[in-house]
Amino acid sequence: MTAPLEGIRVIELANYVAAPSAGGLLRDLGAEVIKIEPPGGEVMRGVVPTGSGPGTAPFNFLFELENRGKRSVTVDLDAPGGPEVVHRLLAGADIFLTNLLPRRLRRFGLTPEEVHARNPGIVFVAITGYGLEGPDADRPGFDFSAFWTRSGIMSLIGHPGSPPVISRIAQGDHTTGMAAVAAALAALRLRDLTGKGQVVDISLQQTGLYTIATDVAKTLVDGRQPRRFDRTAPENPLFNTYPTGDGHWVMLVHMTPDPYWPRLCRAIGREDWAADPDLATMAGRRQRGAELAAGIEQAFLAESLASLAEKLDREGLIWAPMVELPEVVADPQLRGRDAFQPLETPAGTFETVAAPFRIRGADVRVRGAASAPGADTLDVLRAAGYTDDDIAALAERGVFG
Repeated sequence: MTAPLEGIRVIELANYVAAPSAGGLLRDLGAEVIKIEPPGGEVMRGVVPTGSGPGTAPFNFLFELENRGKRSVTVDLDAPGGPEVVHRLLAGADIFLTNLLPRRLRRFGLTPEEVHARNPGIVFVAITGYGLEGPDADRPGFDFSAFWTRSGIMSLIGHPGSPPVISRIAQGDHTTGMAAVAAALAALRLRDLTGKGQVVDISLQQTGLYTIATDVAKTLVDGRQPRRFDRTAPENPLFNTYPTGDGHWVMLVHMTPDPYWPRLCRAIGREDWAADPDLATMAGRRQRGAELAAGIEQAFLAESLASLAEKLDREGLIWAPMVELPEVVADPQLRGRDAFQPLETPAGTFETVAAPFRIRGADVRVRGAASAPGADTLDVLRAAGYTDDDIAALAERGVFG
């Protein structure tokens, strides 16, 4: 099988999660990804707890998730000649992937204009909290702040009157990484069509905005804050969460509920509801949302998840159980899609999360562990045209730490 990005070289100068996750997906697609790190390695090598399996040495599961298969070069950008090493590596690259804020790009001479002056055909991909331009361009932003909070997502999540809910770690980073990959591939296509390098400007905030675009589009029209979902008084009782009698939760998901209303009534033994003309339409049910939700909940609480599942499936209803992660990683549907793939590391072989897409007949897969900090520095610099004397001189100036 052929890897989709075979022959594409990516230079990644980034830390934490959003940009490195994009680099990880590009590597899964077959690109060569060279990660430039500060001496000793980037911050994520030590910022999260390590995991370990039985009888194995610990390893950093999060760093490996984002940086699997990448080669590592260590460069001190503050040392004399450090930024020049980056430029030399960019000369032979197709994509420059970075999360440096604009002020740091200017400081190190790595702005899009300066990079294109030396490699006119490169695709410059910047992933930042708020974008390369605008009043907040130099504001630092993690996904918790830029993606989750400043996009407006946080204001919509949780029950009415409840305190704000914090997102899961890197949820926005991974979403933004996927957006960056899509934009980078489009920019490569544009580069190939025009012969000119491109600048891809991805922000965590705007990516978060797009994930709630349905709500935002409505606010653009009416200027109002959308209401949070209230499970005790839903406008659509067939789009709601309900508990079961054995401690589980299920979610009904019927966006066009009218055809499904009689089916639900049969499933829970409420034929009287099905026969009530006032409840035949969503508009009618909306008026009695609290009453119907309470009735559905009472019926579900009389069932175990297994017995309820049989009844809901028999009626062709659209639903899913809330599951915890030990169940998710054992899910045969995900297992059948190779959603978890082996990652061979010096500490042993572990599973990790695969790319969230498949291309039939293409070589898309996890391609080994991340290199140790600086492990590939000599080989990469020699391939870029540096002689051993050049490398020795850089080492004397502290470029490699």
